[in-house]
Amino acid sequence: MRGFDNAKAAAKRFGFNYNTYIQHESGRTGITRAAKDYARAFRVRESWLITGEGSPQDIDANDELREVFTRLAAAPREVQAAVLTYARFALGEPSGTEKSRETATTPTS
Repeated sequence: MRGFDNAKAAAKRFGFNYNTYIQHESGRTGITRAAKDYARAFRVRESWLITGEGSPQDIDANDELREVFTRLAAAPREVQAAVLTYARFALGEPSGTEKSRETATTPTS
């Protein structure tokens, strides 16, 4: 298993219900509804996970961005603001208050 000693360790790491996960892994029940979550967790293509066709590692960079944006949408406002400030800085967009790279990337307490 990719990076895990056993199914229980993988289920625990990703927050999957162990009993459901082990049934999916063993093929006792279908994974169609959980495939997207599994593919994201293991960083493989969902279609490969379901059909076994193609390459498992052809994950699209846009998929990773979608995942990050989904998590960011649920993050506290101060986290969202910090990410937006840095993204604008990294993309060279003026933010109204120009900061040096060191200031923009150094966390404050």
